[in-house]
Amino acid sequence: MKRLVIVVLAVLLGSAPGISQAISVSQTVDRTEMRFEDTAVYQITISWDGPPTKYRFEKALRLSTDKLKVSSFSSTVHSSGEGADEVSAKIIEYRLAPTGSGVGSVEPLAIEYTEWPDTTVGTLMTDAVTLTIAPPVPVKPEGAGGFPVWIWVVGLVVVLALGAGLVFWQRSRPKPPPPKTPAQAFLDDLADVKKEAGSDLKQFQTGLYKILAVFISVLYRIDINGRSTDAILADLEKADLSREGKDMLSDWLRRAEREKYVPVNAPPGETIRLESEIRSFVQKHF
Repeated sequence: MKRLVIVVLAVLLGSAPGISQAISVSQTVDRTEMRFEDTAVYQITISWDGPPTKYRFEKALRLSTDKLKVSSFSSTVHSSGEGADEVSAKIIEYRLAPTGSGVGSVEPLAIEYTEWPDTTVGTLMTDAVTLTIAPPVPVKPEGAGGFPVWIWVVGLVVVLALGAGLVFWQRSRPKPPPPKTPAQAFLDDLADVKKEAGSDLKQFQTGLYKILAVFISVLYRIDINGRSTDAILADLEKADLSREGKDMLSDWLRRAEREKYVPVNAPPGETIRLESEIRSFVQKHF
């Protein structure tokens, strides 16, 4: 009933003598269908002949809506031309956000104005506008459907980066040297013993006894801890080794045991000769 009274009043005022007809209103909406997550732009344009100060709009222009709400509002006034050709316009823009799905509507709006300077009062009416609003996109509750896609993408990128980094690190780091054979380890120890002993045959034989006993133990799994030379060599006789090999190892071990305790008068260069003999035999037979 109230809306009918406003419409009738607007018609009467618009047709009354003395009231200017050089003012009009129009409205537009940028869409007729919208997603629930979007906003629509609803614009009211009031146009008149004359300068911007010719009309005043003192009452607030509040929209009445259904399933829509005003999320933002702006108003501007501009003019073009000069003198008798000047035309002005007031543009009111509303951004409308859905509050429900289905058919949303904007009710007709009564716009009261006052013409200046003779204070003539008038009313303009906009038309009703409807929009179709889609239902909101369902949101999966956390934990119900796993992780969002972007988390899987980020996780995959991280895993690939770590994998590439690991491959690069493994390829770039220096490779460890292959493990030494018992013969290689013995010959390295023999070089150290010779270097430390120099021409001192007693010191050389002391070191040689230790590393030669270890060499025999590793090769033939003979226990040497706390055992005599005779006991070690008795087990060596049972080993899978040539007669020549057994004799050479036995001779070197017995001589080393004897000469590490009893000083001997060895010819010059005996340490070098003995070390060379042992090295050559081991390299050839082991």
